Amino acid sequence: IEKIRANKAFISAAGVSEKLGVTCATDYEKETKKAVIESSDTKILLVDSSKFGKIKISHFADLTDFDIVITDSGISKECEEIVKNIGIKLYIV
Repeated sequence: IEKIRANKAFISAAGVSEKLGVTCATDYEKETKKAVIESSDTKILLVDSSKFGKIKISHFADLTDFDIVITDSGISKECEEIVKNIGIKLYIV
């Protein structure tokens, strides 16, 4: 993956926390996701609203590492404001 380059990377997560970052459930996922982030120009976090406020064991990125967040309409106003205040484009679909 380190040798591959991408214009856009769509990355999922099991947890998203303002303070503790973006997390997944396994170290295997963590290493893969880190490599994809490093190799991509535009990083897009694709998560459903239930992942906000959750923390899993393996941290792979900070929220600020992403250019865009795509989520569903269940996102709380608080989480919506956090993403917008960081300066990340937020798409609610």
